[in-house]
Amino acid sequence: RRTLLRGAGAALCLPWLEAMCAPAMAASSSAGRNGLASAAPALRFVGVYIPNGVLPTAWTPTSEGRAFDWTPTLEPLAERGDAVAVLSGLTHDKARANGDGPGDHARAAAAFLTGVQPLKTDGQVQLGMSMDQRLAQHIGGDTRFRSLAVGLEPGRLSGQCDSGYACAYSSHISWKSATQPVAKEVHPRLLFERLFGPPEDPIDQRTAAERKQRKQSVLDFVRSDAKRLRRRLGTADAAKLDEYLEALREVERRLERAEADRDQALPEFDRPVGTPSDYREHADLMGRLLTLALAGDQTRVATWMLADEGSNRAYREIGLNEGHHSLSHYGEDVEKQELIGRINRMHIELFANFLGQLHEQRESGSRLLERTVVLLGSGIGDGSRHWHHELPVLLCGGSHSRLGLKGRQHLRYPEETPFNNLLLSLLGRFVVEEPHFGDSTGRLDLPS
Repeated sequence: RRTLLRGAGAALCLPWLEAMCAPAMAASSSAGRNGLASAAPALRFVGVYIPNGVLPTAWTPTSEGRAFDWTPTLEPLAERGDAVAVLSGLTHDKARANGDGPGDHARAAAAFLTGVQPLKTDGQVQLGMSMDQRLAQHIGGDTRFRSLAVGLEPGRLSGQCDSGYACAYSSHISWKSATQPVAKEVHPRLLFERLFGPPEDPIDQRTAAERKQRKQSVLDFVRSDAKRLRRRLGTADAAKLDEYLEALREVERRLERAEADRDQALPEFDRPVGTPSDYREHADLMGRLLTLALAGDQTRVATWMLADEGSNRAYREIGLNEGHHSLSHYGEDVEKQELIGRINRMHIELFANFLGQLHEQRESGSRLLERTVVLLGSGIGDGSRHWHHELPVLLCGGSHSRLGLKGRQHLRYPEETPFNNLLLSLLGRFVVEEPHFGDSTGRLDLPS
């Protein structure tokens, strides 16, 4: 495990430092309860979900291979192009009705990482373990959090949300078991405290309450330990430590500003309580916190829903008053097509920012993005037609030799190729050997 900086009521995981491989430092360090890691930095996986499908004509490149042109929706990714592969032609058959009638949105999110068709029944859920949780069993055991699930809209565990399907299906993509979704965190402050707050014991809980009352930074509590550690680091490690702590401090400042904004008058629209009023600010904060959690090796597996499936959020941040789900049924309406294209592009802009944050984090001679496979997609292709084929899928990062992925290419697979073939292949890249996953028919040739 990574080094921990400790102080009264705080225990802060650090990013990978070159000195963590030094035997002398491992022998002398008092920072971590398990000393310093001697193994190579770990590999990670992040699954990102976009709801309501996309406008295919603005998403899908017209050419294939490495010479494809970035479409209007995907253009924000051009700067990170070497780490981005566009995959076309994949299908999620278990998101189709298959005799169960309406409920495409619930099935789309439920099947996305599980590969299983959800049970349609009053108030009961029946699905299956998701691919990320299978990975977490294999690579998450040495971390503080075996996995993390985050989102930008609150999840619901009770009631019906889509034509007789339980609400849990629409608002969760990570499932521990057939009946238990992984609870997702949507509040930046609560996620921050979960990652960087005190251990859960009575003394530290009292200290945490005192810190909150005094509005003292978590970094103030580990300052002495950080200074002792810094004196034993080389120039590069010391700079990386300072960069990591400053990034953490900046997130604290932004959380304080966001919380102060809640006391001001807000426009009348539904939004999760206790989060920044601006969707993009909310998303950027969650992305930065996810990056810090991965960089500090607090977790190696995460999922992130940019909104719940079927969400009808009105993105007033980009001048839209009509809800996302309503706009996704654009049909032949050119104006609605232009508006849904703006929503799709905004989601990709936020995703590109997240990839950029992973790219900036260095770890043992490489970048965090190189050691992280980031899968973005949806269980719906054409949002207007509720198609579950021609899914929008991006496979990013993972260029480290142990993963072997390469970007800047558009791969088209034969029609009706199961999306679960992709999940099965990704499990294999993490050396999780499974004979099949969901309705997979074999392994997919990944971009390499």
